[in-house]
Amino acid sequence: MAASPSKQHIVKNILLLAIFAAIVGAAVYYWPEITGNNKKTLRRADSFLGFHFDFHAGQDCKQIGHLFTEEMIDTLLTQTQPDYIQVDCKGHNGYSSYPTEVGHPAPGWDKDILKMFRDVTRKHNVALYVHYSGIWDNVAMQAHPEWAARHADGTPDTQMASFYGDYDNKLLIPQLKELAQRGLDGIWVDGECWAAIPDYSDTMRIRYQELTGLTSLPRPGDEDYKTFLELNRTAFRDHIRNYIDAVHKEYPDFQITSNWAYSSMMPEEVDTPVDYLSGDVAGQNGVYSSAWEARCLAPQGKAWDLMSWGFTYNSGQGLPAAKSVVMLQQEAAEVISMGGGFQVYYQQNRDGSLKTAYFPRMAEIARWCRERQEYCHKNTPIPQIAIWYSTHAWKDANGGLYSGGLNEKMSNILAMLLDGKQSVEVLMDHHLKKSIDNYPLIVLPEWANVGEDMKNLVLQYVENGGNLLVMGVDATRAFAPELGIQTEGEPVESNTFIFEKDHLAALHARWQQIAIKDDVQTIGEIRTTDDKYVQPSSFPFAAYRTYGKGKIGAITVDIAKPYCYHRSSECNHLFNQVISALYHAPKVAVEGNSRIHVVATQKEHKWVIHLINTDGDHSNRNVYVYDQINPTRPVKLIIRPEHSVRNAYLMPGEQKLSAKKSGDHFELEIPSFDVHTSIVLSF
Repeated sequence: MAASPSKQHIVKNILLLAIFAAIVGAAVYYWPEITGNNKKTLRRADSFLGFHFDFHAGQDCKQIGHLFTEEMIDTLLTQTQPDYIQVDCKGHNGYSSYPTEVGHPAPGWDKDILKMFRDVTRKHNVALYVHYSGIWDNVAMQAHPEWAARHADGTPDTQMASFYGDYDNKLLIPQLKELAQRGLDGIWVDGECWAAIPDYSDTMRIRYQELTGLTSLPRPGDEDYKTFLELNRTAFRDHIRNYIDAVHKEYPDFQITSNWAYSSMMPEEVDTPVDYLSGDVAGQNGVYSSAWEARCLAPQGKAWDLMSWGFTYNSGQGLPAAKSVVMLQQEAAEVISMGGGFQVYYQQNRDGSLKTAYFPRMAEIARWCRERQEYCHKNTPIPQIAIWYSTHAWKDANGGLYSGGLNEKMSNILAMLLDGKQSVEVLMDHHLKKSIDNYPLIVLPEWANVGEDMKNLVLQYVENGGNLLVMGVDATRAFAPELGIQTEGEPVESNTFIFEKDHLAALHARWQQIAIKDDVQTIGEIRTTDDKYVQPSSFPFAAYRTYGKGKIGAITVDIAKPYCYHRSSECNHLFNQVISALYHAPKVAVEGNSRIHVVATQKEHKWVIHLINTDGDHSNRNVYVYDQINPTRPVKLIIRPEHSVRNAYLMPGEQKLSAKKSGDHFELEIPSFDVHTSIVLSF
């Protein structure tokens, strides 16, 4: 029997509703894939925000994926909307956390979590990278000791691979190709330069003989040991070039970096085909560590990002303490203000599942960063003060290959400059060769042996009108003729009191007595007591003179280490007095609140001046987590652009500011802020 018209109408409506429901359901499910955080999956060079996860699978990992669900990934990506995530693949133990056919799989798994990550990230148009331990591979070295780096006594290392051994060609490269075949976007190769050790293998012995004609390899303390170390550094870069070229040949879109390559730990010019630069800032005091590492990566000419650990860590107790949102915001501010991308690291559980308890704070951090992306990402610094990271001096003093152990004095000098509200960059030797004339002031932080070629280049820069400040005893002695001073006796280490007008700084430090010529001016007085009347005689804290068209100055005290352990606003005042004598009219300066870092950048034709609130207990080793900082006081921003200010806005929020002309500069009143604010200026 035919249906009545009313029933046909009902059936038709039901069918239409069913179709509509199916369309809506599909749209809801695939909406992130259709729209996503971006219209397309971004390459790393264009990415701004990411999250990193790993767990370094070990023999205890017998049920990988047991508690893991696609909903975990979906929730993470929906709440945080990153440009990319990085997940575990192979850690330092050498076990792969997915069912590899090339490497050494973990003891067991319930699910292929890497496939699940790929499926869900693809739906959201989020790039997927993996964490992979490169040179450092415990399982491979123990299974194949012939692949390992050799110690001086000929024994194989149980963790680190040889740069020229079969590890690259028989495991590393085949496994990277396997990962590329899985459709991943790229890889973050960990355990590389910072873990590498000098290799005494037969291959290195042959190469050393070809280079020097010597048949035996030197050991630490031997005359030619530094030549041997440099050969190993060349070999390490050959290792990077070898595996990247091999993978790119078949998978040119697979993006690769070697963690900490061409960073503070590897202060060399980029000469391998890494697709981007990256590093992970671990431990405590992440604000100052991020400020230092960002400035070492920023000028290298590659897209870069820095990762903050989302937790502080007590290695003795194995206890991770999750950082607060405000701590990570401060670290993020130091990174994105320099133009870089930012990512945060949280550990996976031992089965590879995600720790969902951290998702809300991750979402809050992501929202905060996104509010600042437009006027932070890919900015370039406005040249003002440059700390000279002498690659020559670093290699001369380094007893190993690549590490951060020699960077403390430079990072402490940077901290003192930043705490004095100076806008500062870090430039290595190859940067200075290309752009030294752009900088009004170069600061040499307690290095002496900078190499004759670089010393002559910098002195020529001063003769042409530049300004140079050398810091510390050894640099003062090395540049004494140019400074117009004479050192008297050997350096002294003692309790030291430095007077400068109404200011008095107390330090336990190494310092150098000097005698000056008539054309040399001095700043501050060094005494060994804090009473001028008990000890009326004194020695100069700093001296400077005209040198050609420029000026050269010196601070005669090793101030970096004392400032690290006994920070003092009086040290900031003294340092600023010396800076002002050499560079008295900076393009960007701030007056007021003492706990602010200033980062002067430009984007296209606009200036973007970043102010970062550095309040908090991040420098206190006894404090792991704090969740509150005091807002800044209002401050005055002073700028000296070439043209008049047309518009000025406070970001985020687009609050219009007034720029008042005063003599040779403009002044802007900046209201109180919490963590980070930016002033966007157009001319």
